[in-house]
Amino acid sequence: MQRRRPVGWAHYNYPMDGFRVVRESWHIGDTWEVEASRIDRQIGVEYDSYRRVYLADGREWTIAGQIARDDGKKYYILECIA
Repeated sequence: MQRRRPVGWAHYNYPMDGFRVVRESWHIGDTWEVEASRIDRQIGVEYDSYRRVYLADGREWTIAGQIARDDGKKYYILECIA
């Protein structure tokens, strides 16, 4: 079942949900694989260019790496830093 965006929410304010995994809390050092197109288009994530961090789910993230899957899509591995 796909989650619907609440009425009045812009795309960039909608919580990022790369694989529809329900997670209540994130800790420093946790990693998250997210489709690169979501990061590139800033869907559910904001980029702070001054500090060079991504802001999503109430946490700060950096790109720790990237992988390519068999489906032909590229995924970023985000690491929680704060």
